[in-house]
Amino acid sequence: MTNEWDDYADEWDKDSSAREYADMAYAALKKLTPVTGLRVLDFGCGTGLLTEKMSPDADEIIALDGSEGMIKQLDQKNLPTVSTIADFLTTDLISSHELLEEKFDLIVASSVCSFLPDYPGTAKLLRSLLRPAGVYFQWDWMAIDGNSSFGLTEKNIRETLDKAGFKQIRITQPFTMKSSKGDMPVLMAFAQNT
Repeated sequence: MTNEWDDYADEWDKDSSAREYADMAYAALKKLTPVTGLRVLDFGCGTGLLTEKMSPDADEIIALDGSEGMIKQLDQKNLPTVSTIADFLTTDLISSHELLEEKFDLIVASSVCSFLPDYPGTAKLLRSLLRPAGVYFQWDWMAIDGNSSFGLTEKNIRETLDKAGFKQIRITQPFTMKSSKGDMPVLMAFAQNT
């Protein structure tokens, strides 16, 4: 199984903007939810930049990504509380993979949902993996409008999470990334399982 993200895996951690994004996402997460003692799913984990931040405090982290190359990079970090899955999230994977049998206290998805072919369907699958009162955090580039091919709008995120059955949905703009093309705002969604 290979995909286009495999091509970026070897150099991903050397990208200072990727590291900065993970730092800022983790800082925003810590303000709202401590990860100490939690069972966490890092969905679309990439090379595990956010996983690395959470691993000293979390009880267990399952890091899932469809890119074998990205997972290979994460595995080389030998993080003691982290187990990895190189696969795409599907109902078949959920029903057959032993690491997904137990529900999660926290699910994070950092800069992944705007790239999904079926964001609404994936949101439902993610909610099914949460314990009652479990929490979900998502960070994505903010789209200029609903017709943009890059990022997600606040409306799109809110509607998707609502239809997936999440409650107490809150969306903020916790940070902005600077680039040669200008400022790039990031949206953060927080939602809770019923």
